[in-house]
Amino acid sequence: MSTKEVFDLFNTSGNGIAAKDLGTVLRAAGKAPSEADIQEVAAAAGDGISLDKFTELANSQPDLVEAEVLQAFEVFDQNGNGFMPLAELCDVLKNLGEGVPDQLLDQLKAVAEPDEEEQVNIRHLVDILLKTGV
Repeated sequence: MSTKEVFDLFNTSGNGIAAKDLGTVLRAAGKAPSEADIQEVAAAAGDGISLDKFTELANSQPDLVEAEVLQAFEVFDQNGNGFMPLAELCDVLKNLGEGVPDQLLDQLKAVAEPDEEEQVNIRHLVDILLKTGV
């Protein structure tokens, strides 16, 4: 999906993208923005982010590459079986780097679909993350 198509999908008001939705929209466009980038642009943008500003920002962001994301999560696959504990996933996401906010962690838990042993299929998780922009 092109940057313009993603923009149009989220520009429901016709006045641009709401600043609060910027991270979600960038991720839906296949980008990997940092929270600092999102906050900086959102604060400067005001009520609506135009297509030109969104395109400029999207072009400045690195692409999410499935193999790289999968490789990053596989580091935590202690048994080599393609699964990791949900609790460990949440702990890693909350405590490494910028840290994922609790609200986003709750969304992640909902889409991760752990099995009866609270194990998360890493490949499924990566597919969900890249397709939904959670």
